[in-house]
Amino acid sequence: MRKAQLSLDLLFAVTLMTLTVVSLISLATHEVEGARAFDASTRLKVFTIDLRDTVTKVYAAGDGFAVKKTVPFELKSGEYVRVTLNETSNELKVEAEINGGKYTTVQRIPVPLVSNSTVTLTPSNNELWIVCQYNETAGGMDVKVSGKP
Repeated sequence: MRKAQLSLDLLFAVTLMTLTVVSLISLATHEVEGARAFDASTRLKVFTIDLRDTVTKVYAAGDGFAVKKTVPFELKSGEYVRVTLNETSNELKVEAEINGGKYTTVQRIPVPLVSNSTVTLTPSNNELWIVCQYNETAGGMDVKVSGKP
C-alpha cells in the first residue's frame, strides 16, 4: 500500500462516519419535534375532556353554579386556546395554536345547550368560567363559557 492510498481510505471512512452521525442527529431532532407535537395535542385533548365533564357537572348543580378553569399548560406570546360551546351540534370545541401548530378537539356534550358561547384564552388571560343560569326565553338551564363569572 502506498501512503496516498491510506490517506484516501481514511478520508473516505471519516466521511462515511460523519454522514452517519449527521443522519442520526437529524433523526433525533425530528423525533423530538414529533414528541413535542404529540405532547401538546395530548394535553389539549385531556383539557377538552375535563371541560366536557365540568360542563356536565355544572349543569347538574343547577342555576347560579360556576366553576373556574385554567389552561393546564403555559401559553407563550402569540398562542391561544379558543373554547366554544355550540348549541346546534351540542358540542364542545377547543381550538388552539401551541408551539407553532394548530390543534382542534371536539367532544359531544351529554346535556342540552340552549345557546352558543365562546371564550379565547391567551397568555394574559388564561382562565375561563363555566356558568349555569336559568334562561327564561328558552325555558331551561343554560351552560355557558365566559371570561368572568
